[in-house]
Amino acid sequence: MNFVELAIPFFILAMVVELAYGAWKKNQTYRLNDAVASLMMGSLSQLVGVLRLSFAAVVFAGAVELLGVVAWTPEHWWHWVAAFVAYDFCYYWKHRFGHEWRIMWASHSAHHQSEEYNLSTALRQTSTDYIGFVFYLPMYLAGTPAYVMISVGTLNLVYQFWVHTQHVDRLGVLDYLLVTPSNHRVHHAKNPRYIDKNYGGFFIIWDRLFGTFCDERKDEKPIYGITHGLRSWNPLWANAIVWWHTLILAVKAPRWRDKFAVWFKGPGWFPQGLEPRDEDSVGWADQYNPSAPQSTKTYVFLQYVVLTAAGFALTAVQGDLARPGVLAVFGLIAGSMYVVGLWLEHRSYRFVVDLGRALLLISAGLWMPLLAANGEGVTWVMQSLGLANLVLLALLYRLQLGERSVAALS
Repeated sequence: MNFVELAIPFFILAMVVELAYGAWKKNQTYRLNDAVASLMMGSLSQLVGVLRLSFAAVVFAGAVELLGVVAWTPEHWWHWVAAFVAYDFCYYWKHRFGHEWRIMWASHSAHHQSEEYNLSTALRQTSTDYIGFVFYLPMYLAGTPAYVMISVGTLNLVYQFWVHTQHVDRLGVLDYLLVTPSNHRVHHAKNPRYIDKNYGGFFIIWDRLFGTFCDERKDEKPIYGITHGLRSWNPLWANAIVWWHTLILAVKAPRWRDKFAVWFKGPGWFPQGLEPRDEDSVGWADQYNPSAPQSTKTYVFLQYVVLTAAGFALTAVQGDLARPGVLAVFGLIAGSMYVVGLWLEHRSYRFVVDLGRALLLISAGLWMPLLAANGEGVTWVMQSLGLANLVLLALLYRLQLGERSVAALS
């Protein structure tokens, strides 16, 4: 059973409640730009997961067949509990290496880029995790059935959702046993004291056992994000940035051993002569928050709603649509997320790029039949969205001209 799919309505409701509670308490932890960027990252991750061939599943199946592993059947409740505990133990080590090896940090860093800490941060997930599955291989080799792995794994992930909040204080004895909001706030903080601590998914006891636990201090408020901030709302760049920088380091490293080591050392390690200069770093406590007019914020919110609906629709029809057509629609959704990022960053060329996207959607009748002969319905939807987007762009252009005039007069 995939508990994540069942929990989606709860995720949405919980974020609405947290947003309203923050407004009521005058302690708002949401920013539209940050929240939309996080949610787009989550949507992109889910789409990539649905569309790609599961390399992990192929490896697991091959290993089980090669070694003649016989799957056991969970006949008692404690079988499920044991599987859950074992999964959480494996998760701890996967998560820890996700911070201690740059090749894994390149993927996992996407989850830590948000400079806010709220329930939308929990949904900010990577689209490039192709290595982490190996940490669960021992469970498969022990005969754990795939459906048990999916059940305990997604249940563990659903639990982790609620700990991404600033509105829940310490929870007494639970803070000593389980991952709680207080414990996980430490994990997402970039304060030197808090970095690389509290890796647990459900149990915090693994951190206490293996020396990676740190308590949240009253006199040191967590500052969220990564030490070298992303400074972008582009979900594609967010997934690629550490991979790209690591590749550059590997190419520039003067020694061959450093070209290899850069992938397996921690993210704070650099080859000799390539250490970052102080001027390369933006103030680690500064937030990236480019201003945008209210019309842009409204437009971005509408675009996010449409993109979310498009993602669900693609997931539903991808089994019936020809593969080239599926990939084309996925590319349009991913490209649209890039365009939303341009609006959030208030880039000067945002109108031109968005106009090109609208025209590409409108022209779907010309190129979509070449990719998917059975995609008439999808083509009609894309053309309709393109026309609607064209109208919205014209309206937005007029609104922003008016906003600039008012600003100039004031």
